[in-house]
Amino acid sequence: MEKIALTENQWIRETARICGDVTVGCSEAAGVLEKALQSADWLKARHGELTELTSGLDADIAEATQATREARNLAESAVTKLMTGHDTVQLSLASFSELVTLIVNLGPHITGFAAAMEQVKRVSQSIDSIARTTNMLALNAAIEAEKAGAAGQTFAVVAAEVKKLAHDTRRAAVEITGTVNSLSHEAAKFVEQIEDGIATSGAAQQQFSSLQELIHGVSDVVAQVGDHNREIAESTAQIHRGLIDSQKVRDAVAKANVEMFAAVGNAHSQIENLEEQANRMFDNIVHSGLSQRDTEFVARAQIEAGKIAKMTEAAIANGSLDAECLFDTHLVPVAGSNPPRFTTRLTSWAERHWRPLLEAVKQSNPDEIMSVVCTSREGFLPVHLMEFSQKPTGDIAHDTKYCRNGRVLLEGIDLVAKASEQDYMMAVYRHEGDGQTYKVVRNVYVPLRINGVRWGDLELAYSV
Repeated sequence: MEKIALTENQWIRETARICGDVTVGCSEAAGVLEKALQSADWLKARHGELTELTSGLDADIAEATQATREARNLAESAVTKLMTGHDTVQLSLASFSELVTLIVNLGPHITGFAAAMEQVKRVSQSIDSIARTTNMLALNAAIEAEKAGAAGQTFAVVAAEVKKLAHDTRRAAVEITGTVNSLSHEAAKFVEQIEDGIATSGAAQQQFSSLQELIHGVSDVVAQVGDHNREIAESTAQIHRGLIDSQKVRDAVAKANVEMFAAVGNAHSQIENLEEQANRMFDNIVHSGLSQRDTEFVARAQIEAGKIAKMTEAAIANGSLDAECLFDTHLVPVAGSNPPRFTTRLTSWAERHWRPLLEAVKQSNPDEIMSVVCTSREGFLPVHLMEFSQKPTGDIAHDTKYCRNGRVLLEGIDLVAKASEQDYMMAVYRHEGDGQTYKVVRNVYVPLRINGVRWGDLELAYSV
């Protein structure tokens, strides 16, 4: 059979372009719906958390309301006790004022007593002086009586008694003076103590007054606290009622979210089916030769797959690559990588030999070719372009987008391509980018066979 040459016309070319655009649109729509599903699922989870939070908040508000009531009762009790203390302090202050008055009145009496002691002291000194004089007179009388002889015997006896009386009087005066001095000293000390007591009593009286004012102020504050607690109790009661009303709204939102989730899920399933059909249609159109632009990328991918296969077969032939290393499926995790990355015994060889060819393809058309990789039938990427083989930073968005070497990517259209035995397969898919955003690209899968055994595919992703 000979291939029938079709005359190219703009209608066929435009139809092919539209089919490609439809496939891209389906992929984009599927991506949007997938995001919507994620958002709905996120809302569902957040709604559950909000319900738990509001339930806990409602319980806390109930406890706060009870605590506020108790605080209000305690405040009222405290006010009552403080007012009782205020009355007690007021009575104590009155009694203390009377005591201070008595102490103040005692001061002049003590001062008068001290003055009387001074007068007694002066009188005592006068008595002592008189006793000294009397003693001298008695001594003189005794001398005169001695001169008178027998006639003066009676007078001598009188003189002796006078002398004895003067001596006793002087001794009594000395004792009185000592006692008076002692009393005067004690009276002076007592007067000083009374004066100090009067000063201290005045300060204490002022402190009592301040304490009375303080108690009155504290009573006012506690009363205000009670009023505020009453307001808080009323506010928390209103909040409680508001939470009950909001629960109704949340239930309605949850119901709507469930319905939306089901509807979006159904739409997502349908659009995925449409996306799969669009990919088949796109693949058939490219295979039919009706999309010349896409055919150019297919031809380029087939050429590069042939180069990779020829290079790899030569390495196996000369012994620089072991066939077991090429088909090694034992994945060794790269420590600390997120998303997870792996290595096999092929990794180091592929980095040295496959990567330069892949880089050359990318550089030949950097504006349209997004990436070119070799993926095993298990979805393993032993090597990637340098742009997507950067050093991990620990930032999940950066590492998802730029640390793709060693990843295992096998889902959706990849599974269909790995199971296909066609000479190539066309598809449109969403390149995940940083994990949050994506870019819709066209992708050609060309089977990569080494010595007749399919290792995987060479994938060339591009946009036109």
